[in-house]
Formats: sequence, structure tokens, C-alpha cells
Amino acid sequence: MKFKSEYYWFLLFAICFTAFNQIQDTIRPNYMGNNPVIKYLLGIAPNFFPAIGIPALFILFISYVLKKNYSGTHFYEKRNLFANLISVIGLVGWEFLQLSGKLRFDWNDILWTLIGALLFQLIWILSPQKYKEI
Repeated sequence: MKFKSEYYWFLLFAICFTAFNQIQDTIRPNYMGNNPVIKYLLGIAPNFFPAIGIPALFILFISYVLKKNYSGTHFYEKRNLFANLISVIGLVGWEFLQLSGKLRFDWNDILWTLIGALLFQLIWILSPQKYKEI
């Protein structure tokens, strides 16, 4: 069975989404320890994993929606950058919106969003060419 590129990007999204949900809903609320490193990692993980997973999902959306009319264009060829940019703007924007509400704004969340975005770019660069073609 041939492993299609759709599965590659969807699997990356699914792993990140599952990690986000498990940490946000199960691990963080039930962690009773006092280890500051673990507390820090549990605090930044809900920004780090979506910064990797959301662009992977956008790769699928952009590829399916635009391939027929835009395949071969500069936008289509650089869809990884556009997907990552949309994701980072959304995640960082959400963090700044927390300044006005009951949620907690944290510069570390922005830092780890950017690190996650860089890791997504690295995954894109290192992924085989066959997984970049949808």
C-alpha cells in the first residue's frame, strides 16, 4: 500500500491534536507534582502542538482547494509558508486576546508558538518530496 501525502500531513495534525487534547484536558488538570520543569512544559504544550498541527491541516486545505486552479503558482508552491503564517497569526492573536479577558497572557506561549512554527518548517523541509505533492 502506498502511503499518500494526505495521510502524512493528516497524521501529523492528528498526533498534535491528540497531544494537545491529552495535555489540556487530562494531564495538566490532574498533575499534582511540584516539578517546575514539568509545570512549564505542561503550560506551553497547548501552544506548541497546535503550532505544528494547524499548518499541517492547512496544507491539506490549501492543496485540495487551490490545486486545480493554482497548481504551479508561487502561492501554491509556498503553501507551507502561508499555512504556517495563518496559524501563527491566529495563535499569537489568541494569546493577545487573553489580555482583555479572564485567561492568562504569557510571553512563553508566544515563544513556544514560534518554536512550533519553526519545527513545522523543519518537518516540511525534511519531508520527502513525494509528501509535499498532494
